[in-house]
Amino acid sequence: MSGIYGIHHVCIHTPEIEKSIKFYRDVIGFHIIGRETCDFGEYAMMKLNDSLLEIIQPNEQTKNSFGNKGSINHIGLAVQGIEDVWDELRAKKIPLLSKEIEDDDAPMGGLRVIQLLGPSQEHLNLYEWKRKF
Repeated sequence: MSGIYGIHHVCIHTPEIEKSIKFYRDVIGFHIIGRETCDFGEYAMMKLNDSLLEIIQPNEQTKNSFGNKGSINHIGLAVQGIEDVWDELRAKKIPLLSKEIEDDDAPMGGLRVIQLLGPSQEHLNLYEWKRKF
């Protein structure tokens, strides 16, 4: 079956990734399942039961494009069969930020994504990850 089936993760941008990791690990109970440096900055994916939290410390060149420090940047929805989802959104004439399905090799082993805005201009990313979490 293809389609959107749940929230994949929530993304938080932070000016201090170590401080954020420590808080979400030590206070809330998340654990790190992946961490790397990407072209957009420092990146960590954390997990608590079935919930994923993405923490990004944007680098200087991407700081402004990522929005406010400490802000929730987007809602990541998990997708299976991203091509079918793409076709369905286009058939419904949903305005998309993506010109095509984006295919990236990073972070976390890569993903395919469709970006769009919700009705209140909230940023939604529809993800089909290349690896299972």
